[in-house]
Amino acid sequence: MEIKSTSDFMAKCLGNPLLKTDGLTVFYRGVNKIYPAETRHIPSLYYPPNTFYEHEDAIFKEVISIFPDEMLVQRSTVEKLFLMQHYRFPTRLLDISKNPLVDLFFACFADKGDAASLKEDGVVYVYAVPTEEIKFSDSNTVSILANLCKCKKTFSVKNILHLDRKKFNAETEAAWELLYVIQEEKPHFRNVINPKDIPTVVCLRPRMNNPRIIRQDGCFFLFGVTGEKKDCAKMPPEWIKDHIVIPANSKKRILEELDKMDFNEGFFYPDLEHYSNVIRKRYHKKSTS
Repeated sequence: MEIKSTSDFMAKCLGNPLLKTDGLTVFYRGVNKIYPAETRHIPSLYYPPNTFYEHEDAIFKEVISIFPDEMLVQRSTVEKLFLMQHYRFPTRLLDISKNPLVDLFFACFADKGDAASLKEDGVVYVYAVPTEEIKFSDSNTVSILANLCKCKKTFSVKNILHLDRKKFNAETEAAWELLYVIQEEKPHFRNVINPKDIPTVVCLRPRMNNPRIIRQDGCFFLFGVTGEKKDCAKMPPEWIKDHIVIPANSKKRILEELDKMDFNEGFFYPDLEHYSNVIRKRYHKKSTS
């Protein structure tokens, strides 16, 4: 089915039998061009050829130094990562949404400096996650994975993941490094790192304390490491269900249709710069009509 309009896209989404499957929650992720297969379902921290993961701890500290008022009021490390994702820093988070129209917009929209993507096909990826596996910000597993961002590039559990919980926490330097940074946010966290959590990906529902998260009905995939800091955890393949291609020649029409519903860059990026762009475009059209 070729997607030529918003109604075409919604018909495709609403026809998805996964929406009627008990115990599954469907999520979407829209990108404005089709990336190579190896980068489609990983966070920006690991996009090749960059080596951001080597400097993850330094990036985290530097962002706190630049935005102390905003970062330090966040209660947990993962909430600091939400804010960093908002400002487009490389993180171990991948944005997803429960609202397919949100991701249709992002599959079509080209932000400043990215006009070339308007000439490329976009895509909306469809995921389905067991509802009972969706976690919240206060989860211990979330704390373990999020605080990997504070660990040095030499952090490695490659040879100790086979240990049981007790031995892992009691006998390994890597566990102590991770435990130390977790305790910065959870002082009560005592030697309970489950090594089986470290090489996983979790689906995460955040606190709705950010206008952008609220408007995008935002959720996230949070990625661990499979052994060393350079090895990003793999998303469970059974979560990846479908993709919907948005042809380049349909993008303009779809963005115009979404704008009529006030789904535009000013809505999804609630800041002065993006809303200014909406106003300029709207009144430029009126003045030339």
